[in-house]
Amino acid sequence: MTPTTARRIARDRTRLLAFPRPDRCALVVGGGAVAARRAAALTRARTPVIVFAPTLCDDVFDLLAEHLVTWENRWPTLEDLRTAWLVHAATGDAQRDAHVCALAAAVRPSVA
Repeated sequence: MTPTTARRIARDRTRLLAFPRPDRCALVVGGGAVAARRAAALTRARTPVIVFAPTLCDDVFDLLAEHLVTWENRWPTLEDLRTAWLVHAATGDAQRDAHVCALAAAVRPSVA
């Protein structure tokens, strides 16, 4: 295994554990590098993804430009989380991530 391959494998650790329902999508909360990797992995698995963040890094913006994700220029509401199949909190702010996870757990999607 080459060093490049090892780095790629180490970066991409998102694995889907169940199949999403067609009427539900995955939410990625955050617009940074970690959120970009998670959103990209979900789109490769053909999962509809909505990114919630007030700002986006270049990699998330590229996914948006390629029409692979949908972007909401805000943080998610409880109702947004209620309709999700999976929620991944990747804001880079531990308190905000904990808040998102607590809200998501209250409506019972898989929380990552």
